Amino acid sequence: MSSTTTSSNSGVKSVAKAIAALAFLCMLHSGYSAREFLLYSKSIGRQDLSLPIEIVLECLGTLAVMTVALVFGVGEFKPISYEAEMKRYSIDGIYSRPSFQIFNHRGRFLRPTKPVALDKE
Repeated sequence: MSSTTTSSNSGVKSVAKAIAALAFLCMLHSGYSAREFLLYSKSIGRQDLSLPIEIVLECLGTLAVMTVALVFGVGEFKPISYEAEMKRYSIDGIYSRPSFQIFNHRGRFLRPTKPVALDKE
């Protein structure tokens, strides 16, 4: 990739992250507004506790903006195929399992290091 493409991608990512942060703040505001409206409605004894359309639209609009900003701010995905993962390793690294190499096992009893003296009668 050329340097202009990389710099424009980083610019898009930083703008997308800024928009996502602003959308998060707007989402917090819509939640706070909904909470305040419900507390106010209960305090005046109102039976209908449905939220006003402004709060619902703010929440849905913010959700849409945040979703788009996060999609553009993520960057390139890494491949998840087995072949792409195995290109990083050599065959020695794949089959080398030092945790399964046990050097203190019963083989020493089957073939002792010191010769056993047999008693001759």
